[in-house]
Amino acid sequence: DLDIVGISAVVSTAYKFTKKLASIIKNAKPDTITIVGGCLSASAKILHQKCSIDYCVFGDGEKIICNLVKLIINNELIEDNLVKCKGISFYNANNEFIFTGYDSPPSADEISSPDYNILENIGCLDHYITPEPSFLKAFGIDYDKNDKKGATVTVAKGCVARCTFCHRFEKGYRVRSVSDTLDHIHDLKNKYNVGWLTIADENFGSNKTLTKELVESLGKTGIKWRAGGVRAYTVDLETLKFWKKNGCMMVIYGIESGSPTMLKVMEKKVTLEQNINAIKWTYEAGLPTVIQLVIGMPGETDKTIQETIDFLKKTWPYYSDCFRDKITPIISSNYAQSLPGTPLYEYARENNFIPSDIDGEEEYLLKISDTDA
Repeated sequence: DLDIVGISAVVSTAYKFTKKLASIIKNAKPDTITIVGGCLSASAKILHQKCSIDYCVFGDGEKIICNLVKLIINNELIEDNLVKCKGISFYNANNEFIFTGYDSPPSADEISSPDYNILENIGCLDHYITPEPSFLKAFGIDYDKNDKKGATVTVAKGCVARCTFCHRFEKGYRVRSVSDTLDHIHDLKNKYNVGWLTIADENFGSNKTLTKELVESLGKTGIKWRAGGVRAYTVDLETLKFWKKNGCMMVIYGIESGSPTMLKVMEKKVTLEQNINAIKWTYEAGLPTVIQLVIGMPGETDKTIQETIDFLKKTWPYYSDCFRDKITPIISSNYAQSLPGTPLYEYARENNFIPSDIDGEEEYLLKISDTDA
């Protein structure tokens, strides 16, 4: 019997499930207020009209959702108040779509750690604290089975770039203080026996000063960790050796393509040589990685695909040793998907690959829902 339900839809391929979930909620209790946040909010008009979503939140929603909930619980949901609540959308009494404009995202000092006591209280902690990180066996990482558990932490928010296939509400890159991050990690270690971490940043290492301080501190904790998102041009061999010395077990980059032409189309702001060096240095530092590719962007041709094949051949000596006798896990090949809010989506609409009317757009969102790229 909930009065407010927040639905986090990180990517637009969650549209079908979001619509189903909203329908279940409204059928069970029609006066429940439903709020959608995450990148799917780029399709706010569709969510309001087709899914009976009451409000959408745009960008980092920590402060925005608090402001909105205060209006709800104080019975102050009149339009004059709502338009002053930055970062939301809704339909007013005249059935007009209202977007209140963007709010400022939380600063580095305002980024807080999740309260795992809440997860314990509702009985879903096991979804967030795992008995054994799944990536260990897949990447042939030798480890001591000491019953340590795995968790995911976020050191920073935002990105230093905006790739043309990637959704990005907020500008800027904000790194939490090392002390705040370490307090959270020590809490995970002492309360939940966490010994493995996945650092879920998209740009881990971009702030070299804070990264060095954090990595050195991680080494002292004895915790093992992997960096799930590193920009290739921010690393060198010495840095990667330093990470390995202090508990790093794996590094992942957004390589995306072996074609200089396609890297420019994607606005990756990285060169082919920098990608090659990052893969080479990672291998020399004794760390596994996997090459992630996005293929099929506008401008992709047989020539650019061949350039990517040639790139894969050139970097073959630097693939993780555990992949030598395997084919499938060596690279992660993904087809480009046009997601609302991205330059790629606007390109697709302008060229009539995606209908511009609301029914046609919803049909497209339903089509790509749960589609494995």
